[in-house]
Amino acid sequence: MLEARPRLRTLEPDTDNGLYQTLLESTLAIPFKIDWTTKKYSYIGPQIADLLGWSPESWETVNDWAERIHPDEREQTVSRCVELCLAGVDHEAEYRALTSDNRFVWVKEVVHVLCDEQGQPTALIGFTFDITEQKKSEHLRAELEAQKLSNARLQERLRLTHDLHDGLGGELVHMIASVEQGSDAMTRPQVLSMLKLIRNDLRQSIDSNASAQVRVPATPQEWLAPLRRRFNDLFEALGVRCDWQFPQSWSQPPNALQYLALTRLIEEALTNVIKHSQARHVRLSLLQPQAQELLLEIEDDGVGFDVQAVDASGLGVGMRSMAVRIARVGGLLGIESSPGRTALTARVVLGSED
Repeated sequence: MLEARPRLRTLEPDTDNGLYQTLLESTLAIPFKIDWTTKKYSYIGPQIADLLGWSPESWETVNDWAERIHPDEREQTVSRCVELCLAGVDHEAEYRALTSDNRFVWVKEVVHVLCDEQGQPTALIGFTFDITEQKKSEHLRAELEAQKLSNARLQERLRLTHDLHDGLGGELVHMIASVEQGSDAMTRPQVLSMLKLIRNDLRQSIDSNASAQVRVPATPQEWLAPLRRRFNDLFEALGVRCDWQFPQSWSQPPNALQYLALTRLIEEALTNVIKHSQARHVRLSLLQPQAQELLLEIEDDGVGFDVQAVDASGLGVGMRSMAVRIARVGGLLGIESSPGRTALTARVVLGSED
């Protein structure tokens, strides 16, 4: 809202000048003048009839003005205008005005306060503008912003669904496999440990939807250590040898979204090895061929599968989920498989935005 400091104003426009009045009444804006002492309109332009349907003669006092303001804006608009007029401050006001056929249109008033030598208000002169179309545009923009926000929330829900499937779902598979293939009854600490892992995965899934709060591990070793501990225990129970190869430090670290996406990819890929491959040997390799590139390879010596057939059959939901997840963070996923060898390769350009 445009406002200025009080100023001493003693000169008034010569409203008797025919040319001046003709110019005023040929504009789209509605000119007006109000005597402050009597609170009566001494002049209002005939354009008021075109905008609101009311005749100029029906605007006698400021009460006519106030009563034709929408009830939701009336009290605030009137009290604010009175306060600023008493202070001798020019001001603007936007509100919905009642038409003669009981509709409301948006208007904007620009008010100039005339003061005497003592700084007391003597009259108000100004213009009223029709801003209905402007308000419609603002409303449309607000609706578009609301739609964008709704879409963003939907995307977050979809991401959370993927994360629950890839992370928490994978961990549950680990637990089930441990129980089914274990020879002895599980102890209470073992069960409690499994439940804590599930809890931690659930927390990570929730945190992944607020990547700004996620801290990327300082080194590849710090990143992969929890995954190694978790999967090595299970691989050892199943008689599977797993080799982990990774550099000691980052040439350039991934961003938070890339870190989360690659973590989910490793979890789901190793889970698939446990569920489907019947492998005896698994190799995970993390390389940085270039400073701004990260290459992840996961290879096993299992039974393999027909990649194209699985994808065409509609059963490859997990593969598509992994591919979309990596593409979303500036990467490319490749899968090759044949009897005796399945290789998953993810190549990510570091620093790419989500």
